[in-house]
Amino acid sequence: MAELEIYLESKLLEGISKLAMQHYGEDSESSRKRVVETALKMRIVWASSIERGQQETGEAVSTWEFAESPDTEENGDAMRRWLFRR
Repeated sequence: MAELEIYLESKLLEGISKLAMQHYGEDSESSRKRVVETALKMRIVWASSIERGQQETGEAVSTWEFAESPDTEENGDAMRRWLFRR
C-alpha cells in the first residue's frame, strides 16, 4: 500500500482522533490511519457514484432552463424596485 504524507491542521487532527476513539476504542496511529483510509474510500465511492449520476438508480434527471428576457430600461427599473423594495 502507498504511503502519503499530508499536512493537516490541528483541528482536523483532533477530529480524526475523536473518530478513532469512537470507532476503534483507541487513539493510536494505526487507528487514525484507518479513519483517514476509510474517509478516503468513502470519498472515492461518493465521487464515482456522482460521476455515474442517476444511471444505476434510474432516478429522474431534470434540467432547469429559463427564458431570457431582454434587458430593457423598463425591466431594469422593475427589477430594482422588486429587489430593493422596503
